[in-house]
Amino acid sequence: MKEKIKKLIIESLKKIDDVHDLDEDKIEVTNSKNKDLGDFSTNIALKLSKELGKNPIDIAKDILNNIKKDTYIKKIEIAKPGFINFFTIEDIKFEIINTIFSQKDKFGKNNIGNKEKVLIEFVSANPTGPLHVGHGRGAAYGDCISNLLNTSGYSVSKEYYVNDAGRQISILAVSVILRYYELIDENLKFKFSGLYEGDYIWDISAYILNKYNNKFFKPESIEDSEEVDEYINIIMNSLGDGFEVIKKESADYILKDIRKTLEEFNVSFDSWFSENKIINNQNLKKIIDILSNKECVEEKDGAIWFKSSDFSDEKDRVLVKANKDHTYFLSDIAYHNNKIERGYKKIINIWGADHHGYVDRMNASFNILSNNRAELKILLVQFANLYRGKQKIPMSTREGNFITLKELFNEVGVDAARFFYLMRKTEQHLDFDIELAKSKSSENPVYYVQYAHARICSIFKQLEGKSISYTHNVDNLKLLDKEEEVDILNKLSNYPEIIETATRKFEPHLLINYIRELSQLFHAYYNKFKILNEEEDIRGARLSLLLSIKQILNNASKIIGIKMPNEM
Repeated sequence: MKEKIKKLIIESLKKIDDVHDLDEDKIEVTNSKNKDLGDFSTNIALKLSKELGKNPIDIAKDILNNIKKDTYIKKIEIAKPGFINFFTIEDIKFEIINTIFSQKDKFGKNNIGNKEKVLIEFVSANPTGPLHVGHGRGAAYGDCISNLLNTSGYSVSKEYYVNDAGRQISILAVSVILRYYELIDENLKFKFSGLYEGDYIWDISAYILNKYNNKFFKPESIEDSEEVDEYINIIMNSLGDGFEVIKKESADYILKDIRKTLEEFNVSFDSWFSENKIINNQNLKKIIDILSNKECVEEKDGAIWFKSSDFSDEKDRVLVKANKDHTYFLSDIAYHNNKIERGYKKIINIWGADHHGYVDRMNASFNILSNNRAELKILLVQFANLYRGKQKIPMSTREGNFITLKELFNEVGVDAARFFYLMRKTEQHLDFDIELAKSKSSENPVYYVQYAHARICSIFKQLEGKSISYTHNVDNLKLLDKEEEVDILNKLSNYPEIIETATRKFEPHLLINYIRELSQLFHAYYNKFKILNEEEDIRGARLSLLLSIKQILNNASKIIGIKMPNEM
């Protein structure tokens, strides 16, 4: 009904001479808290008052004079200082069931995106180890945001940026090579201070040994060192091209595991963009030239600096070091310039909260390169703490002391993992309780929601078993007059608004909260009222209500990325 009223307002405003270039996003239709003031209300006249230089009451009158009549609207009133209140006919609350039945899996979809191309980059973990539980939150969030954007009419492409160049990959290669040497000669023992540890390093080393045998076994030049860069230089000089072979093999091995883990987590990407693609051509030089022409760089202390302090950053940032090595920041700028060159006007990055200090410099460089013709939205995701009941699980990535994302969802299930990751605002730290996620009780929110769907399926299975016929009858819906039924009808009506709001605000937890509340209403209703044993007309109306709930649970589950089981 809100969309219907909004369209009526838009059509009315287009007939008013003073209104030009109407921003339809300004028009908000809300549920009235006080039924004496109508069922729905809009403050658009107040919003347009300054723009048009007119009294909001006069604008409201103009809207009212030009608005089309609608069979579902009983009357429209203007209230000071300029609200327009809509009173709907009594039967309007039942129309939501017919709408859900006719639209089915399309119910809740909208077109606020108008097919605008969006590139959303998320996860993008360095291929230096398996995805851990911290990456899982960004993966679930990015995938759900992508689904919301698709549902709201955007044309979405999902991208994973593969950081397969730079120092971290060299550290990975050294970590693998030293384990590789130890596998060949058990008398060799190396220190691993500052290097990657964990069983996965042994796995890669064993893979290298199985594929190449002793081809790269040159331990004679290795000496234990506390300095990681010394290890890198010694081994690079010792192995030559062999170092690059092992570096690529190691990164590819981990990347293959990352891909497989994400696929099992129901997260897929449209493209995997390699950092090497950026640094192996003239992209970096081109960026320096562009920024130089715009007088945004300077040479200082033998290095090239981006003058990001001119753009709200706390200090200037190095692009090229004194030793002529480029920084990660420079390759990131080049990567984002590539996004712009691919024609994307809306670009979304989902980063871990530890990148907070990186946001200002990235926004500054992006706005310069795009000439403000493209939008970069950076969304930060806070860390997830893992618990078993009240016991917090300590983790350290470098030391290999962590629980992988795969281990987590193998234990609690993909549905529970995704649901739990999405339950809180991403600005908030998330405490993930493994034991709660595994429990089969109403305390477990994902179980509670899925059980609502399974219960409804069970009712219709009983229907078949008892040979009771069911036909959706519009005329019988007026029998849904119990307070609990009206509450459910109102909640069903809110679904499209929840989708739109969650999309605009990039807040999937709003959808999670919605289906939890809808499930709570259903369970309470199921426990209080008989469904199958009632008189035929009432039974039919209630079954229609339940099918509407089931449809919305299904629609929402596809956006969240979980299943709705038929039985539990």
